[in-house]
Amino acid sequence: MDTAPALLGALLGAGVLLVFMGARTLTNKNYDEGRRKKGFWPLNAGLLLAALSMYLMAVGA
Repeated sequence: MDTAPALLGALLGAGVLLVFMGARTLTNKNYDEGRRKKGFWPLNAGLLLAALSMYLMAVGA
């Protein structure tokens, strides 16, 4: 059994989860400006993971 599809799916899921967490932090008005800006880190990391996973799925890795 090949584990690559499961690994790429998990990578995509982790990326989507990080994007959601980052966007939720950025839009929370109860946080101060400094804490809200820290939401960019998970957002950007999630976008990178999701894009990498989708690229690897497209090229057939």
